[in-house]
Amino acid sequence: MYTNNSEERKFLYAKPYFAGVIVDTDSNEFDWFGNDERGQLGTFIKDSNFTELMCELVHIFKEGLPNYYELSSLFSIKYEIVQGYLISRYGLETARKEKEEFERRFGKGKAGMDSGDKIICRVENIERKDQDISKIEMDIDIECLKINDFYLFVNELPDLNEMKTNIELKFDNIDIFVGNKLIVKDKSYKIIVLEDENRT
Repeated sequence: MYTNNSEERKFLYAKPYFAGVIVDTDSNEFDWFGNDERGQLGTFIKDSNFTELMCELVHIFKEGLPNYYELSSLFSIKYEIVQGYLISRYGLETARKEKEEFERRFGKGKAGMDSGDKIICRVENIERKDQDISKIEMDIDIECLKINDFYLFVNELPDLNEMKTNIELKFDNIDIFVGNKLIVKDKSYKIIVLEDENRT
């Protein structure tokens, strides 16, 4: 499995911007283009089999809270906020004020500011040699922009019990549930593998 060198992977954990402001000022500068680790990790994500990819993702999340934009950029250049755009663009407080003003003028429920106060990021055109993932969605915490739930929509479910066994061999203190999907759960995140029923 690809070796995770935390020092060289600072870019993965860069503090995200929220409404034009860095969420945490204790941010480390990193060289986007000159980072060899980024290129190697991108190649690994494209070329690895699905079980290797899952183990790498578990490792990434166990090392810290990855920046959702940095992580998505390793899978594809097609990335968009499909829910919570107003929040991600202006910040939670301004978005709430905009919503309240709109609803005061036009009626309750007319603001179209999504259902709930959360941000959902979707990544499509996944660059994988095996073309096994149709899309990725991330449920992002609105307060600190950490990834709460990381969904991998696959074209066809692999053997989930075998995958569970392989992940458990590499990691301790991790909860894995298997049913019609696989859920890897830790106290601060979930990675979910499920079949994409809406693939074209």
